[in-house]
Amino acid sequence: MTDNSSFNQEESDKYEAAFKQLSDTNTIPLLITELAAFMLIAQLQLAFRHPNNIGASRDVVRESIQPIVDYFTGDVREILERGFHPEFDIDTTPQPDPSWDYYETWQLLHTIKNKIDAGIKFISGEELADNTTDEKLKQILEPALEQLESIIENDLTNYSDDYQ
Repeated sequence: MTDNSSFNQEESDKYEAAFKQLSDTNTIPLLITELAAFMLIAQLQLAFRHPNNIGASRDVVRESIQPIVDYFTGDVREILERGFHPEFDIDTTPQPDPSWDYYETWQLLHTIKNKIDAGIKFISGEELADNTTDEKLKQILEPALEQLESIIENDLTNYSDDYQ
């Protein structure tokens, strides 16, 4: 990884000058295989999920790849479209053995974590806090808080000294 501590005004000016040379109207012909196009879109969809990937550059990339998505039809197109929607994500978290004592607690904690992650994602797209966004965030997080309190109060037991 490169050390960015030496990035100074001269470097910043160089990047700005290079960026100004780019045209928003000239297009670049891109010749890639269908499989490479599919993989390119899949990789960009992963980048879109980063909570700090917001703003104009993200929107430009999303708009730029839409013609590639539109190229495909049928099941391939449906799979690509699903990649833009988190509700189709596959949970790849390793699952513990159901006979484990903490299995149900583990499952509940992951449900709570998903709600907290949704809250983080929501606020990452909000620049200014106001009553509306605060209320929406509360609606996302309050069920997680209630579930966590329930786990702490009901699922965690005080074990007697005989078990220690």
